[in-house]
Amino acid sequence: MAVNETAEVSVGGEQMAIHTSRPDGADKSPAIIVIQEIFGVNNNIKSIAERFANEGYFAAAPEMFHRSGSGIDIPFSEMEKAFAERGKLSGDNIEDDVQATIDYLKNNPNVDASNIGIVGFCFGGMVSYLGSTNTDISAAAVYYGGGILPRPDAAEGTPRLLDATADGVQAPIIGFWGDQDGGIPVSNVEEIEKTLKTKGKSIENHVYEGAGHGFFCEDRGSYNEAAANDSWPKTLAFFAEHLK
Repeated sequence: MAVNETAEVSVGGEQMAIHTSRPDGADKSPAIIVIQEIFGVNNNIKSIAERFANEGYFAAAPEMFHRSGSGIDIPFSEMEKAFAERGKLSGDNIEDDVQATIDYLKNNPNVDASNIGIVGFCFGGMVSYLGSTNTDISAAAVYYGGGILPRPDAAEGTPRLLDATADGVQAPIIGFWGDQDGGIPVSNVEEIEKTLKTKGKSIENHVYEGAGHGFFCEDRGSYNEAAANDSWPKTLAFFAEHLK
């Protein structure tokens, strides 16, 4: 049985809510930071946090859109609004929010602070990838992380996040992708893996045939049951290897 609570931390003078889910009665548990899609910390993200708690982890889902208000939950149909919220976040904002969540976990008596992982979906997958460069993070799971490399329709000269950050990756990464993802072609996935492995980084990718972007979310039309059911135990095995 999981215990679900909400904490608040200060980030740059603003309050950020962190939705937590932890095993009932546990002393100190390894932790997993769960990073939202571009829709906010909705019921789907909270349910994922609870699933991790039921597997013995202290899960923490920070509201990355807190600068626009608390409790932001954008309908899946309102993509323009979701992208607008995402566009308000700078790289420094993202780094600050992740570090504030890490600091909260390191000071929580229910957390084994030496074993903190991160997982993210969509926008959160990119955040999780960035988390792999943080020395407090022991493992990172990336679900269809957009923005690590430019989209196929991106303007020429769009910055390549991979080039700027690959040298700093220090935590092992596991990635899950769909071969029908219009924003993340398989060629991007292959380039991410080749670049990181060439630099001696640890990355294991899984690409699902017939799956598109957002395949893990049961509430989205792109949900792919086979891909979701295969990726979840792989995610648990990965975190068990590196956090337990």
